[in-house]
Amino acid sequence: MSDESKVKNDWEDRELGALWVHTKPDGTKYLTGSVNKEKIIIFKNKYKEENERAPDFRVYKQKAMEQNSNQKAEELQEDPDLI
Repeated sequence: MSDESKVKNDWEDRELGALWVHTKPDGTKYLTGSVNKEKIIIFKNKYKEENERAPDFRVYKQKAMEQNSNQKAEELQEDPDLI
């Protein structure tokens, strides 16, 4: 086995997941992906300036898309200003 394939296998063995960068319409960037088969979403901590010891980023479990869609639909139905 070549040294190059050994290195590649080492990295593959240590890999926990992968992340993708997205940009919201307002220009805010965030990451989505998975770590250890758990879907996650990562946002920059907007309260970092208030506390220098606060983390730079916050990691959350990502809700299922169906659950997000149902929640948004309920919010639209409950808001009388949208009708």
